Amino acid sequence: MTALLALLAGVVGMLSGAAGTLLHHYWWGLLLALVAGLGALAWLPPGGVRLGFAIGWCLPVVRGAVERAGGGFLIASDAQGWSFLAGSFVLLVAALVTVASGRGRAGDPGVRPPAT
Repeated sequence: MTALLALLAGVVGMLSGAAGTLLHHYWWGLLLALVAGLGALAWLPPGGVRLGFAIGWCLPVVRGAVERAGGGFLIASDAQGWSFLAGSFVLLVAALVTVASGRGRAGDPGVRPPAT
């Protein structure tokens, strides 16, 4: 079940990353994309689902930063482009850092009693 959720989160991340790649050159598009991406990442449970979203997000971002056959880029090397790339990097690193925190016992809310 977790693998299916991670795959679904990856598809949602890919669509969100593609929308952000296309709209980041507007100030409101950049702000909306980064806030929505980081908000979704914070909302998702740590582990594979969160990592799936982040990887799905970064695929269209990387594709947009690579030169196309015609010689153009979707993500230019200007302030908006670098901000979008940096925000996407932060999103990926945040997902990677919290992967290990998703491996707990079933039903463990993360609160442990004090050691005696």
